[in-house]
Amino acid sequence: MNNLDDSEQRTAFLRLLPARAEVIGRRLERFAESGWDINGLALIHGDAARLRTASEKFGLDAPIVPLEQLAALIDRLLVDEQLPSPDLGSTLAQLGRDLLAVVPPAPPMEAGPEFEPTSLEPEVITLASAAGAGEMPVARVVAAPVREETDAWGDGAQLFGRPAQSPDAKAPMPAGPRSAPMTMTASASASASALAVAAVPAPAVPTPTVPTPAVPVDPSALMVPNDFRIYHLSGCGALSLELVQKFEAQGLEIELLEDADELNELLSALPADLVLIDPEFSEHLETIGAVVRVARTRGSKQRTQLVAIVNADDITLRLTARRAGVDALIVAPADVAEVTRRLQALLDPQREESFRILIVEDDRSQALFAEGILRNAGMDSLVVIDALDVMPALTQFRPDLILMDLNMPGANGIELTALIREQEAYLHTPIVFLSGESSEDLQFDAIDAGGDDFLSKPIRPRHLISAVQTRVRRHRQMESRRSKRPDKDAATGLVYRKTLLEQLEADIGSGHQAGGLIFFEVENLSLLRERIGLTALEILLGDVSRLLTQTLGEQPATRFGDGTFLVHDRQREELSLDSLATEVRQILMQNAFQALGHPLRLRVSAGVAAFKHGFTQTDAMINAVSKAAREARGQERGVRRYEPPREVEAIKEAALQQMVRDAIDQDKLVLLYQPVVAVAGNELSQYQTLLRLRDSSGQLHPAAEIIPMAERSSLIVEIDRWVMSQALALIQERNSEGEELRLFITQSALTLAAPDQADWLRKELRDSGIGGSCVVIELRMDDVAVHMQIVKQFCDEIGSENVRFCLSQYGAGRDSESLADQLPLQFVKLAPRYTSGGLSSQMRDELKGLIDRAHRHNLQVIGHGVEDAQAAATLWMSGIDFIQGNLVQQADQEMNFDFNQSVL
Repeated sequence: MNNLDDSEQRTAFLRLLPARAEVIGRRLERFAESGWDINGLALIHGDAARLRTASEKFGLDAPIVPLEQLAALIDRLLVDEQLPSPDLGSTLAQLGRDLLAVVPPAPPMEAGPEFEPTSLEPEVITLASAAGAGEMPVARVVAAPVREETDAWGDGAQLFGRPAQSPDAKAPMPAGPRSAPMTMTASASASASALAVAAVPAPAVPTPTVPTPAVPVDPSALMVPNDFRIYHLSGCGALSLELVQKFEAQGLEIELLEDADELNELLSALPADLVLIDPEFSEHLETIGAVVRVARTRGSKQRTQLVAIVNADDITLRLTARRAGVDALIVAPADVAEVTRRLQALLDPQREESFRILIVEDDRSQALFAEGILRNAGMDSLVVIDALDVMPALTQFRPDLILMDLNMPGANGIELTALIREQEAYLHTPIVFLSGESSEDLQFDAIDAGGDDFLSKPIRPRHLISAVQTRVRRHRQMESRRSKRPDKDAATGLVYRKTLLEQLEADIGSGHQAGGLIFFEVENLSLLRERIGLTALEILLGDVSRLLTQTLGEQPATRFGDGTFLVHDRQREELSLDSLATEVRQILMQNAFQALGHPLRLRVSAGVAAFKHGFTQTDAMINAVSKAAREARGQERGVRRYEPPREVEAIKEAALQQMVRDAIDQDKLVLLYQPVVAVAGNELSQYQTLLRLRDSSGQLHPAAEIIPMAERSSLIVEIDRWVMSQALALIQERNSEGEELRLFITQSALTLAAPDQADWLRKELRDSGIGGSCVVIELRMDDVAVHMQIVKQFCDEIGSENVRFCLSQYGAGRDSESLADQLPLQFVKLAPRYTSGGLSSQMRDELKGLIDRAHRHNLQVIGHGVEDAQAAATLWMSGIDFIQGNLVQQADQEMNFDFNQSVL
């Protein structure tokens, strides 16, 4: 502290004096205009006394007189515990201006011969007051060897400053003489000279004194009113210094503070709009929070916002921040721009991009009511009355959230949600159901289909706005984090849902046997939401997420829904999974979470499902484990394991399996054929094969009753191979009669996954002596999306046989585009929504665009399930290649359609 010679101390003080004098003058002007505060006067008195003593020590005569007069006048007021009269207030303000007029400009910074610009360490000097008024820290820069970590600044430099004014800013007091600006990478005012030098090296030759130009506000600047006031409890780190420079260059009023006591004094004298805390003060957050809380209760202006920056994420620190009343916790920001973005979102949420809300509601009055509420809240909204217009609306509007009615003609909300979730672009888009439906089972089905929440009608406008805003902001944050951290959320430690589902799909596809899933559900979530509100609930669920990841360690877990969590285990046996679920549930239930400042204990239920039960689809396994958790509600133990179907369901399943086995053995499986007709005419005979099962009474059962059961067992490979063998035999027979025949044959992705399926089909084709071009393997898009790698591998292995491939359920969306790019397709079959009559203009436009894109991929497009002439006309006008359906001919076993006369 005392290792500087007198000349160095004098130079350091000369750099500090203009900044301190300007702060004193600005405060006096502000108090004279808006009213006096005894604490603020005490703060000015202490500054004036210290500056007067230091000025005398270093031989600066000019500032001594105004500082002496200022200290004496305020001293009398403090002794008498009185505030200044209007005349005395004017005198004090004038003394502040007189002080600025006589303060000499700060000397420019010079670099000595040993100056090392890459390694600057600030050293704090204290100017001792002879009167014992305390010590005033002043910053100085000294050269130091380069090293990885530099020493801290000790207590830092207590500096206040008036930033350079933007063209539109209003100066609160007449401008007095200013110190010469130092050469820096950004504009630097006299108030931050000592701080800025620590971050930016000075040149060897000092720059001549010139007036500091006004700096225009850059697009990333913090957009706030001209009189916006910031108190910055600064630790003088690199990020902090850069932030100060940016705000000063913008012209913001920012005061740099050393400790909570000084913050308390300032807030008592003059409220601030924003209190910003650096990481160095993280241990004092609760004390600082108490100071800000008191200031909020007595402040007459808008609420003071409290923001803390921390270096690393920590659940204890987050809990402390919540208890301290911190409005925003900025964790390990990458740069100043990120801090500014977070501050802007907190201070002016209206400035962020408008939320886009898609309202799907068949009741026009209800839809317009919701639209009016959201528009008045500053959101963009689009109403879809016809449920079948949802998909094109998604593409055009790109919503942040979908507000979905449950019961609608044409397609209900659950069906639409399932279709939306098929689109990769909308896999994570929040879908909130708004309905008067009171059935818990139906509500669960809605959430199970991919919905994020269920709001019951009637709903208050402010509740609707809050529900929508909370989810959109969370969705945008998740998307932002996902772009930066593709696998895990740094704030909670949870794996992203998409990542966990991909891992789960890989395990199920590979037949993994050890391990399974655990599904945790916070019970009574709707009642909890009503009790503490959406914002507090979201904070609470964030705390639950962090405790869950802390308890599980490296075990991957994700937040599956608003109050549900999914844990993926690859090692434990079923009983160990059950034990883990019980242990974690107890920890969650015994923890005293905080909600609105009060302790809160949660009720949690858990479900367990092991891989050993032979699940073949991710959706089926998740449905099973979530159902188990639901059944565990209200039970004392609160944990339930999934058990395969028994008794009645098992009997039905076994009976159907036996019926299929008998049909295969006794040749009771039946194939029907429906012509696939080219709209422009074609002599080639081509049919779709349709599987049926004839029971003992002679009744035919469609494939939809057989295939799901067969895919849950080992029968699907037998059935698909039987169909393929029958089809190949029929093609061989017709070829021998001189007729060229092509058959579309549906196969399951699970069949293609059989280890020897490609070799089996290759042998069948060669034994029958027919070309592979006569066979079109039809695959359902849903199956392919789940088992993409398996399907692609099969296509590659069988490619030499020239077999054709067709993708059914083809529609607009990224999945369709992606699959068309990756698979060797020749045909696509349109999804049923495009082949019904009475399409809206939007759907017709989407249909035409879809067909055009398919043609650009060299794909031929089939419209199947066509029942009426209007639908056929629409398809024809849109450029369709083939028509299939009862309009052309019903499916039968005859295969007698005349393709020579089939021009449509």
